[in-house]
Amino acid sequence: MSTPSAARTGSRWGALSYPNYRRFWLANLARVYGLQFRFIGAPWLVTELTDSKVLLGVVAATTAIATIVVSAPAGVLADRFDNRKILVWSQAASAISDVTIAALVLTGTVEVWMVVVWAAFAGALGSLGNPALNAILPRLIEMHVVASAVAATSAIWNSARIVGPAAAGVVIAFIGTGQALFATAVGFALSTVLLLTLKLSDAPAGGAHQRGGMLEGFRYVMGDRIFFATVGLSFFTSLFGSSYIVLLPVFANEVLGVGSIGFGQLEVAAGLGALIGTAAIVKLGGQAGRGQLMLLSAAAFGVLIAAFAASRSFPLSLALLFAAGFASSIYLNLGMTTLQLLVPNELRGRVMGVWSLTWVLSSLGGLPAGLVAEWLGVQIAVAAGALSVTAFALVLLATVPALRSSTRAAARA
Repeated sequence: MSTPSAARTGSRWGALSYPNYRRFWLANLARVYGLQFRFIGAPWLVTELTDSKVLLGVVAATTAIATIVVSAPAGVLADRFDNRKILVWSQAASAISDVTIAALVLTGTVEVWMVVVWAAFAGALGSLGNPALNAILPRLIEMHVVASAVAATSAIWNSARIVGPAAAGVVIAFIGTGQALFATAVGFALSTVLLLTLKLSDAPAGGAHQRGGMLEGFRYVMGDRIFFATVGLSFFTSLFGSSYIVLLPVFANEVLGVGSIGFGQLEVAAGLGALIGTAAIVKLGGQAGRGQLMLLSAAAFGVLIAAFAASRSFPLSLALLFAAGFASSIYLNLGMTTLQLLVPNELRGRVMGVWSLTWVLSSLGGLPAGLVAEWLGVQIAVAAGALSVTAFALVLLATVPALRSSTRAAARA
């Protein structure tokens, strides 16, 4: 396999020492920060058009369903076709769709059904690009710096989680919803231009799994204990462990009594913890024992969120969410690094499609959490979901010793 041009000598900048990865990182930065305006603008637009809470849920569910449906075939495309072309076309199409909905809002001709169609289109395009975003890494960097690449990408999301919603809220409040959605289009357009500047090596040659269909990725994950454990941990986190995010406004209002300002501070605490966790990942690099650290961090995350659920002290809750954000960043980044190091190149897109699919489930995890919260209370609902992550991590720690040894071997490779 040909590798990007860069000195293999160590650099404190890791993956960012590679010119192609820097352009790719900036493209991601533009895309992710643009997405924050969509994340806030889309539900706000629905509330401006209708008082129906059902339609608010329909728009969110439409995006999630479109993402789920497209995830598996998107992985096949990422393995069969040029990743950069997939990214360029999907992000250019996203820019066009966002410009269209923004124009409809600004001209006063938008209707709810148009928002639903746009939400489905946006979800499908995002899902189309996700496997390609991960599969392209071997053409951007040498794999000995993959941990820093994963951490640098994660840092974008964690920093955007802190400042993005606030910026989007200010734009909507003082300029308008249409302008906020136009900002999303600008982010995707900038990302598309930056992707076009990449000078990539040839794609790796196909191997034994090249001809398999979209189920090949699922079969590979299910048949390999390391991949099953790593993807399974992401699944548990998304479906059960992330329920606190959906229910955080309830904690702010009913449990802690701190209102909307306190709610924002809770969000920032978790985001800051996650951002600092990504910096810690860079320091870890390819050290041995990453698998054990991943599982112990996941177990700690569940305990910390359960403690947050029981807390009635606002300062303590802030500290617990900060620590939980740090722990989650550690184990989720290590999980992505493990997959990137061990997956066969010809299956990279399909396996990463499965990994991306687990994260879509976080948008659906709020439903069972909400039902349990109605029945047993919000604190029990969040604690139970979080402790299920802890339990799963401890089971893996006891039953999958290969996870530790294989990640060590990959780090030495």
